[in-house]
Amino acid sequence: MQHVISSHTFRTFRHEPYAATYINQASLLSRFVAWCNKQEDSRLFWMGMALLGGIGAVLPLTLMAVVFFAANNFSLWIIACVVNVPVLVVNLAAQPQKVTLPVLFFAWMIDVLIIAYSIAVVLL
Repeated sequence: MQHVISSHTFRTFRHEPYAATYINQASLLSRFVAWCNKQEDSRLFWMGMALLGGIGAVLPLTLMAVVFFAANNFSLWIIACVVNVPVLVVNLAAQPQKVTLPVLFFAWMIDVLIIAYSIAVVLL
């Protein structure tokens, strides 16, 4: 088998007078991943938000108080603990922000849903 380096140029004989009429738009997921990649410069800020706001102080303590005073459902306690552990794991493993931020936002979303469910149980 021969290996050949070719320097031929290919020329088209016909020029089409039309242009593409569609616009390629990025999906919400790809824009979110691109935003996460841009957040590498503020890594310390996001680590602080994850550790203080997501794991150690603000949201979990609020979540635990609301679950305790609402229905004290054991299933909600398990879900709350299981969802917040991966945030700690990816921060301690020093993963890049494109891994850390989706895990953090997913945990916050689940925590807010548990709080809303507990408040709905109390009010209804």
